[in-house]
Amino acid sequence: MKVLLTNDDGIDAPGLRALADALEALGEVTVVAPASNQSAVGRGLSYGRMGPDDGGNDGDLGLGADPDDPFTVTIPHEEHELGYAVHGTPCDCVILGVGAFDPDVVVAGCNAGANLGIHVLPRSGTASAAVEAASLGVPGIAVSMDVIGLARDGLAPEDFERAARVGRTAVERALDGDAFDHTDYLNVNVPRPDRALAGVAITRPTPRYDMHADLADDRFALHNPLHAGMAEGDIPDEEGTDRRALLDDRVSISPLTLPRHGIDEAVFERLAAVFADVAGTAD
Repeated sequence: MKVLLTNDDGIDAPGLRALADALEALGEVTVVAPASNQSAVGRGLSYGRMGPDDGGNDGDLGLGADPDDPFTVTIPHEEHELGYAVHGTPCDCVILGVGAFDPDVVVAGCNAGANLGIHVLPRSGTASAAVEAASLGVPGIAVSMDVIGLARDGLAPEDFERAARVGRTAVERALDGDAFDHTDYLNVNVPRPDRALAGVAITRPTPRYDMHADLADDRFALHNPLHAGMAEGDIPDEEGTDRRALLDDRVSISPLTLPRHGIDEAVFERLAAVFADVAGTAD
């Protein structure tokens, strides 16, 4: 089996190293990961944003800089003891890795922090890497570990070992059990390493979302009440959702699909009437 491993915390993150070590039992593991932290970039790409004047591009050619190849961007990288450190996003890494190494599966993680909920997953670089893989026709699995209450700066690869073993088993079972005949990608979340596991739950991403913001003393502040609730053990999520499973000390595995459903034909007809004169108003 050929496994492509990436993440959004950066190639030096301890969760990536732990997962790389665990996945070696399955076959050939190739790491193509961001050179630096790319958390919460979603499905962002360097394509179209990089150029000779972009300090983060080290002067390499960007989109349109080569008249003979105007739709190509060169993304800098360095070789790393684990693989390739790419100066780009997690989705850059997936596209590069799939194109260069033709993997059987793409795994993203192990992320330091759970990725939970339908409103959060599109923001997550970890989950987005799995989506990018699925979009390219390759099974994708995102693996994350809850770290609320833990000192992130003090985390080491051994703190991720249990989550990495869970992730490896999820990859193995998904491929052997034909899970990808029914789903496009999986989002796996593992409880904190200091909590005993109470089992596994097949879940749906929670629809609950909340963020608070204020402007005081000329400063904007953001507050995440759901993270605060998780820290306190009090959340509004229903049974069967990913966040509820995690707070109940269960591994959450969410089978997810790419958006394919079409808009009802009657809606198209209604919108055609609504927007019929838009072009005319531009004159």
